[in-house]
Amino acid sequence: MTAFWISTGLLTLLVLAVLCWPLLRRHGGAGASRKAINTAIYRDQLAELERDLASGVLSQADYGSARDELERRVLEDVAAAEVADAAPLTPRRLPRTALALAVTLPLAAAVLYVVLGTPAALDPAAREGQQASAAEIEKMVDALAAKLEKDPGNLEGWAMLGRSYMVTGRFADAAKAFDKAGAAMEASSEMMLQVAELSAELNQGRVEGRGRDLLQRVLKDEPQNPQALVLAGTDAFFRSNFADAVRHWEAVLAMLPPGSPDAQNLAAGIEKAKSQLGAGKASASPNTSPKAGTEAAAGKTVSGRVELAPALKAKAAPDDVVFIFARAAEGPRMPLAVVRTRVADLPREFTLDDSMALSPEFKLSSAGSLRIEARVSRSGDATAKPGDLRGESGPVQPGARKLSIVIDKVVE
Repeated sequence: MTAFWISTGLLTLLVLAVLCWPLLRRHGGAGASRKAINTAIYRDQLAELERDLASGVLSQADYGSARDELERRVLEDVAAAEVADAAPLTPRRLPRTALALAVTLPLAAAVLYVVLGTPAALDPAAREGQQASAAEIEKMVDALAAKLEKDPGNLEGWAMLGRSYMVTGRFADAAKAFDKAGAAMEASSEMMLQVAELSAELNQGRVEGRGRDLLQRVLKDEPQNPQALVLAGTDAFFRSNFADAVRHWEAVLAMLPPGSPDAQNLAAGIEKAKSQLGAGKASASPNTSPKAGTEAAAGKTVSGRVELAPALKAKAAPDDVVFIFARAAEGPRMPLAVVRTRVADLPREFTLDDSMALSPEFKLSSAGSLRIEARVSRSGDATAKPGDLRGESGPVQPGARKLSIVIDKVVE
């Protein structure tokens, strides 16, 4: 159990480093001041509205409309500030996830210490202002969500809510909001890439489903879009398509100022992909063809069916996230392959293989025996929490077929 929590913690902290590094590296006093100014303006304008309401200058209806408009503007300002703070000096913002996922995977613990363990990286005055405004931002986001529940046809509102959820790190909620935004998320390449970026956040670097379709659309219309190319490279890396990862990232590297921090990070990612590509070539014997290697890997897949026990159906919502994953029966409990779905899609057939690995160094095919687990995450987080629902198989060998997993237990 201790090994599992260590492994899970490292993966979680890796994502934390990916999200925090651009903020800690680029945010200075000016960034903190901008958030503080936005918050102060909001407070002053809200106080003025309340005074006008109390004095009779505004009716209750006019006050409500004015406050709604004020909250909308503040949310837009927060989202815009977040994008501006994270933007490198390139034609478009590179996604928060793509660069560091490839670069920092083998060094997660070291990166965490450098980024979060260094007191000088944090300005106490700036953090105090950010923490004060964060609670107000969360309150406004929740208020917007409540309004949209009464106006579900407001597609632009759902899109704004999804972006706000991404800014605050509520990725599972962002996915639901983007789904409800429908066609509004296809209004521009930037919007489409937000869906693709969110998919990478939720799928350990891989872009799946609608996000993948939208990413391909952007690449077709804008083949030199740097954000799309970085996302495509990250997706390829985590599918072990290292040659494609190098090709996409090298195209972006040519657009960056030589020696810039982004260029250095991207170059490190390219070297990592090239080293993985070289390791794959070195491991193949002269008598082993690519086809033979593919056939051997195919023999290591695990497949079966997952269903939710009837007695627990009342405890799950249709949009709750379901993780289906394999881990070694003995040793560290870190997942070796993961697929993500929803309760509404159960019962569901599944297949797990090496393309779904969280890390190229830890693959399903390398394990002696496996346990296959399915878990309903009510929060959308990969880490189990009390109230989640779960079920698992006994030890099976890589290559097992027609497994039946029933989610029939509640996590205590």
